[in-house]
Amino acid sequence: MKANHKIKILQEKNLYCLLGSLFLALGITLFIQPNQIASGGTPGMAILLNHLSSLTTGSLMIIINIPLLILGKYFLGHKFVWRTIVVVAFTSGMVDFLNEIVVVTEITRQPILAAIYGGAAIGFGVGLILKGEASAGGPTIIVRIIADRTRIRPGHLILVFDAIIVISSAFVFGSVESALLSLLSVLVTGRCIDLVLRKNELSNKRLSATS
Repeated sequence: MKANHKIKILQEKNLYCLLGSLFLALGITLFIQPNQIASGGTPGMAILLNHLSSLTTGSLMIIINIPLLILGKYFLGHKFVWRTIVVVAFTSGMVDFLNEIVVVTEITRQPILAAIYGGAAIGFGVGLILKGEASAGGPTIIVRIIADRTRIRPGHLILVFDAIIVISSAFVFGSVESALLSLLSVLVTGRCIDLVLRKNELSNKRLSATS
């Protein structure tokens, strides 16, 4: 019984990570990147670097994550890092597949809508990945290390890191409007991350109360 329970929990975590990665990739390719908006975390950094170089967004996401994954190995354990490696590889592969092979086009050309819906998709994706006890890579690895040792909410920490990306987007895209849209997207992302994780906390409390 215990073995079956562990397998079920593992399957749930893997499903969270898979769905989260898919939401993350779709948010980037269908909303954020085509409208020159920088999301937070690794995708945001990769989008900005992609604008300045010939490297694909997916490959840049992997390059950015390599040193952070090494850091995560020492603080978060092997299981967390292996799940994160799978998440990063799957998300990066999906982003390049959708951008370079399928060549998807943006769902909307309204920048505000793109910032809101793209931010929501990314936020739900990252929230599900964290719920699956993994990370989307980038600053979220550092966030996980801090969150595990403090009472600070992950969404709040991510906002701090993302502020740097938002400011950088104004210079990279040469537009203050892009920075404001990036800020909107990041705020929506942070809110959605907290909603996903808070719902998980409430569910755990209800289970504890009935057991």
